[in-house]
Amino acid sequence: MRKRSSIVTFPILILALLLFIACSNSKRINNISKPETGSFTDPRDGKIYKTVKVGDLWIMAENLAYKPDNGKFWVYENDENNIEIYGYLYNWETAMNITPDGWHLPSRKEWRALQKTLGAKMSTFPYLEKIYPKLVDGGSSGLNMLFGGMRTCDGEFKYLGDKARFWNSDNSGSEKAVYGLNRNKDGIPHGLRGSKAPYTFNNGYQKTCPGYSVRLFKD
Repeated sequence: MRKRSSIVTFPILILALLLFIACSNSKRINNISKPETGSFTDPRDGKIYKTVKVGDLWIMAENLAYKPDNGKFWVYENDENNIEIYGYLYNWETAMNITPDGWHLPSRKEWRALQKTLGAKMSTFPYLEKIYPKLVDGGSSGLNMLFGGMRTCDGEFKYLGDKARFWNSDNSGSEKAVYGLNRNKDGIPHGLRGSKAPYTFNNGYQKTCPGYSVRLFKD
């Protein structure tokens, strides 16, 4: 009788263990898919920005759309309708000087911390490509990064819907000044910069002329 009881009890324990693991995984997935969110009202113009917490970092979930009194900034193709969606494009110096109190332009180190929190254990292609779906619009991180294009040094507006460029705060020419995302057209990779993987690159020699988007991190 005791032997039969043991035979019945063992499968029940296994089933209970499997259910516990399933519930734990479900909670973990739900936590990832529902990040903590908030908002920030810029006291300078009253604009309200969505914010999201990724790990220990609070980040604006929208591109900066503040119109400064001075500096170099542009609206993509001079179409005012693009401001609400993509914000302004700024040159690096202007981007460094228009942050509201309590917020700042992120460093390359902070971008790396963000990537690590999202699951990229190393800053190498396979890991970065894996977190790409989390970063873009509709991704589980809540950052909703849009492909807002850029303004080139020649004054052209390019790559709306295909590329996103965000300024870093790093001031040394040897540092990586830009954080980039590319949409991989038709799923065909054509090198790291054309694949679905975020990356940083050096644009220090051009900081005065191109216009890129700005995402701010909380102090």
